[in-house]
Formats: sequence, structure tokens, C-alpha cells
Amino acid sequence: MVVVHETANPNDSIWGEINYEKQHYDSAFVHAFVDDNNIIQISDTDHEAWGAAYPANGRAVQFEQVEVYGAWNFARELVNAAYYTAYNMRKYGLTPSLAQSNGTGTLWSHHNVSQYLGGTDHTDPDGYWSNRASRYFGTGYNMSDFLQLVNYEYSKLS
Repeated sequence: MVVVHETANPNDSIWGEINYEKQHYDSAFVHAFVDDNNIIQISDTDHEAWGAAYPANGRAVQFEQVEVYGAWNFARELVNAAYYTAYNMRKYGLTPSLAQSNGTGTLWSHHNVSQYLGGTDHTDPDGYWSNRASRYFGTGYNMSDFLQLVNYEYSKLS
């Protein structure tokens, strides 16, 4: 599965977040960071991440989105996140599908992990997506919307 996170740090850059994680890898660790201009993988996705608690950590590629500002930047970040998700799903032979309460599905938010698997109480990236989509586009944005974008990116990969 792939778990989507959001840093919840409105005043930091992608490099600030990466440096923080490098210094605190024993308590917080994901495979990659995404913003509007970058997809930076800091670890092999075969290594266990420490981003969403057991049992998700042992079976998930995990990445953090860094908070960005501006409609174009937010849209571009979502495309980068969808591409990274689709790329890893292809790599591991997964077909994009939403997280389910029975533990199935390949596309998970940190909130889905909290809801369906436990071990954590985070709700990201819901608030971030909702805030930016409302602010810049006058609409909402959720995992079902993201799944559509992931499917689009997945279809372009051979």
C-alpha cells in the first residue's frame, strides 16, 4: 500500500523537512517528500518507514507532502504526489484502490490508517487538502479525488 501524509508544518520547506527527518529518523521516517517542484526519495522503499504506526509501517511506501501556497503550486504538488504513488504501485504490482475498513486497498491516507488499522490518531492530509482546495478552487478535495489522479498517472506508466 501507499500512505499519503502531510507535514502539518506551514512554514517549512521540503529541505527543512528532509533535514528534520534525517535527524529524527528513529522516531519519524518516510520514504519521500513531495512539493510542487520536487519528488525527493530519501530511502529505498523496501526499508520499513516509521510514519503511520504498526501495521501500516511494515507494508507501506510512505511520503510526506510539504505545505505549498498558490493554486498552481497546490495542483502541481497533487500531480507529483499522484505520480509518485502510481509509480510505486506499478513497481510493486499494485492496482490503485481506496483503503477499506477491512484493511484492503492500496491507497491510504494517514487518516485512513487511524480509522481502519489504528495505532495512530492523525488525520492528514484531509485538512490540508480541504483548506487548499477550498481556498484556491472553491471546492473540496479528498482521497476519492486523489484516486482519480493516481489512476490517470498509473495509466500513463508502461
